[in-house]
Amino acid sequence: MFSVRNIDCETCAIAIEKRLKKVDGIEKVGSAIMLNKVFVEYDGSKVGIPEIKKAIKEAGYVNFVTHDDSVR
Repeated sequence: MFSVRNIDCETCAIAIEKRLKKVDGIEKVGSAIMLNKVFVEYDGSKVGIPEIKKAIKEAGYVNFVTHDDSVR
């Protein structure tokens, strides 16, 4: 899960989702605009957090925080 600031509308969320879906190893992407969150399911043997962050940046969003559920 990534908290992404400035997801103001559905168009913003779609832009991020489209970019992430192009990354090999990303299996599922969803977003919650009201919460400024992007949810990513991925195959860790094909892609990692750095590549996912890069894709989000390439979509035009640089202010985000990674939430690692495995730490909880």
